[in-house]
Amino acid sequence: ARRHAVPRVPGRRRGLASAALRWPGVSGAALALAALVLTAPAGAQTPSGAASWTVAAGDVRVRCRLTVGGAFDAVTSSVSGALRPSVADAASFSGNLRVDLATLDTGIGLRNGHLRDDYLEVERGREFREAVLSGIVLDAPPPPRGGRRDTGFSATLALHGVRRSVEGEAELRRRDGRMQVEAVFSLSLEAFGIPPPRYLGIGVRDAVEISVRFDAAGVEAPADGPS
Repeated sequence: ARRHAVPRVPGRRRGLASAALRWPGVSGAALALAALVLTAPAGAQTPSGAASWTVAAGDVRVRCRLTVGGAFDAVTSSVSGALRPSVADAASFSGNLRVDLATLDTGIGLRNGHLRDDYLEVERGREFREAVLSGIVLDAPPPPRGGRRDTGFSATLALHGVRRSVEGEAELRRRDGRMQVEAVFSLSLEAFGIPPPRYLGIGVRDAVEISVRFDAAGVEAPADGPS
């Protein structure tokens, strides 16, 4: 299904990153991606000394570029989740990230209704109302306390009843027991079965840009083993 792969972000390194996305903007479909909720599989152990992260606050922005030029953003702060490193690799995280697409706001009521009802089809059930990002893998492990790191990332996005791989870039800052994340990636609406929206005769381009930003509180595992 690589022919439906998300368009590469210019200049990005290969790989996945934790969920912070820069602010280019968010698109109608990309939004789904912002849904954050990470849960480790049953029986999984957190590596000794590694931190689990729970999202405290966040924002998702989808930039939709118009066929006639210009663009508009769809935004939401309905982001939640928790990240837990895998046993084998501190740069890999189990679980998922969730965003409530029914809360996306484009700034125009009529356009909001068309986006949510006609294109994202949020009333069809949870698989359509939420965007879920899971299987997150960073090109590099998170930074140490007080540090900052830029990294590429990869993950699986479930949106509009479809699951596909996405890749992007992220910036992670760690301080005072918290991780600040900004991430950005692009995706194809067609790849997720979403027809490019049209509003008052003006169309939206197939490729949309998703930006995610969140703060997460960390819980350190004991140095001699998981609690």
